[in-house]
Amino acid sequence: MAWGYSRFAMHTALGLVGFVVFIASVIGVAAGITWLVVRLAPPKKPDAAPKG
Repeated sequence: MAWGYSRFAMHTALGLVGFVVFIASVIGVAAGITWLVVRLAPPKKPDAAPKG
């Protein structure tokens, strides 16, 4: 039996880390796109009807 880390365990751990990074990237891109749309979208015009 060889001493050291298990290649299978390391592969699994790196796969999980990669998956977490992927999820964080998708959420970050979605947040960035949402922020851009909110910043670039024209503001709503106020109602012309008088209040009261």
